[in-house]
Amino acid sequence: MADQELPQNKSFTSELPSNRETTFRIVGRFGNVNRDDDEPDETKAEESSSSPGIYADRNQNNAEVMIRYLLERKKEEEGNLEPELAQYEDLWKAIVRREWNEVKKQLEKLGEHALTSPITAFYETILHISVYSGKALWLVKEIIEKIDADSLGKTDYQHDTALSIAAYVGNTKAAEMMARKNPRLLERFNYSGDSPFHAAARFGHEETICCLLLVAQTSQMDDQKFFSSDDGATIVQYLISANLYGLALDMLKRYPKLGRDNLRQRKRILKQLAEKPRGFESGCKFGPWERLIYKGISVTKEVTIPSILPENDDSLSINIVDKENPTQDSGEFIKSSINFSEQCRQQAFAIICLIFPKVEHIYKTKLMNEQARQIVKTMCGGVVWTFDNASYILKMPVLKAASLGIREIVEDILQTYTASTMFYDDNNYNIFQLAVLHRREKVFNLVYKMGLSQKWVASYPCKNKENILHLAGKCIPSRHINGAALQMQWEMQWFKAVERFVHPLLLEERNCEKKIPREVFDDEHKELVKEGERWMRDTASSCMVVDALIIAMVFAAIIAVPGNNEKGIPNFRHETLFKIFVISDAAALFSSSFSLLLFVRILTSRYAEEDFLRALPKRLLLGLMTLIFSIATMLVASSSALIMLIDAVPGPKVMLRSATIIPVTIMAALPVVFFIWSQSHLLIDVLLSTYRPAIL
Repeated sequence: MADQELPQNKSFTSELPSNRETTFRIVGRFGNVNRDDDEPDETKAEESSSSPGIYADRNQNNAEVMIRYLLERKKEEEGNLEPELAQYEDLWKAIVRREWNEVKKQLEKLGEHALTSPITAFYETILHISVYSGKALWLVKEIIEKIDADSLGKTDYQHDTALSIAAYVGNTKAAEMMARKNPRLLERFNYSGDSPFHAAARFGHEETICCLLLVAQTSQMDDQKFFSSDDGATIVQYLISANLYGLALDMLKRYPKLGRDNLRQRKRILKQLAEKPRGFESGCKFGPWERLIYKGISVTKEVTIPSILPENDDSLSINIVDKENPTQDSGEFIKSSINFSEQCRQQAFAIICLIFPKVEHIYKTKLMNEQARQIVKTMCGGVVWTFDNASYILKMPVLKAASLGIREIVEDILQTYTASTMFYDDNNYNIFQLAVLHRREKVFNLVYKMGLSQKWVASYPCKNKENILHLAGKCIPSRHINGAALQMQWEMQWFKAVERFVHPLLLEERNCEKKIPREVFDDEHKELVKEGERWMRDTASSCMVVDALIIAMVFAAIIAVPGNNEKGIPNFRHETLFKIFVISDAAALFSSSFSLLLFVRILTSRYAEEDFLRALPKRLLLGLMTLIFSIATMLVASSSALIMLIDAVPGPKVMLRSATIIPVTIMAALPVVFFIWSQSHLLIDVLLSTYRPAIL
């Protein structure tokens, strides 16, 4: 389609400056979509000669050369006539300043030819500039009404029409008016290879592209043919990159050949999906409560109902009930009952979302995840897979997904073509080895549950004579784990899990450096062990200071019991508060002493790799919990002593207690709450990392 609209683009290559140091391609404001990174350069160069672009370097000098060249080309197209900048200078300034009354005066002064003439050095018309602002919609509407349909096709030096600019900036109303007046503009491409559909999709303007799609479906445009080409697959790529999975899925449902006209289109879309881990459930980071809400939300109906419907679609017809036909009447009653229950459900869910905004975010996330999953299934279906076409289409997406931990893509591709485990990347790693190398637990468990035998895994070829356990021994830092000690614990857990899985023969197998897997693990993690030791020592030392202060305070409180003593017997011994004081003070003393000993044990540890697996995290967790308990009991003891002393003051005890207990309780609880809040992330991280479910 693009070649038919822009036949002059094919001759651009021969007319560009030719030298070995400066090679570039004509591109628009945003370059061209990278359709296949793995294709050889010769293929790219061959394709560039038949597309609206020629390859270019991205440095500043070449960009300036390209701009000058495009301006010269545009000047030739205009018959070597330059824009009359002086004549339209006042008009241009008024538009830039958004002085709309002045713009109107200038247009009346200049006449109707000013509506279609270029007014800038880049051959932009007044319509090109006006669509940038939503407040100039009245001006855009007047211009569109006054000029003919062909004049709407005026382009700037980048071969952008005003419709393309409106699509880029998301000016939906302006784009709709121009598209309805001249639907042929929807098939016009600029030098970036973008049609108005591409422009809106590239920047995620969902409302704009939906509007343009409706215009395409209700006009005489052959939208089925347009979207079945490679350009249609590019639009889907842009929608996926902008997280508009629902719109991409709707387009795939409406246009049966979109993205499926040839194998290359399927590959491009799957590759784009494999680079979006956050578009799938496995890439979402939720807490326990958020995960529970996520599992409880159902989005099946929303995924299956298309949201793009043309104005004349048959599904929008109104059902007329025949009163003489009871069967039809009962059927309509059932439908109305279902619709009513659905409306009630939607209203209830809307109220919940207003009260808890996080629920709406989780709902949208799950809907996006399900839509992305449906796109993967759509791209994998409808093909009789041979090893050759599966290697061409599925290899790169499944290997990329395994590296990024996108379990859903790996699962769907393995269900589509189980021999995907035989695909290898440039480093001779398959999906299982990539999952181990990059610590992708969900992918690792998925492949393991498929029933791969130990003998098969042992026979996998690896780089540098390494087996899968050598890969597990490499140090791969994770951004999702805080603290060097917890990182070391995770590395140890991962190595142990793979060690339990593989054949015992692999434990003693040596790589090209004559190292067994355990030696690789020790060498790779030397620095991480030192960092983990430093982190553990700093944490333990800080907590020991707090423990020492608590021990000193509660021990002094035991010696100096509140109230006068008669022959060594406290006067408050019969008071309930005194018993609370004694119990809480003793609990604070013993728990803080125990916590102190735990932290001393951490400081005196030998810090071997095995210690980070269980011993050190357990001591740290127990030490933090007893420290929090000692702080709480210390404050209870202090509050009890304070209230007993206030009771000893002459006066009505009821009034004194009512005026004292609440403030004292609140002030005593604040330090405990603050300390728990400040240490909650550390406690949760240590707890989850130590007692997490087994990897296998």
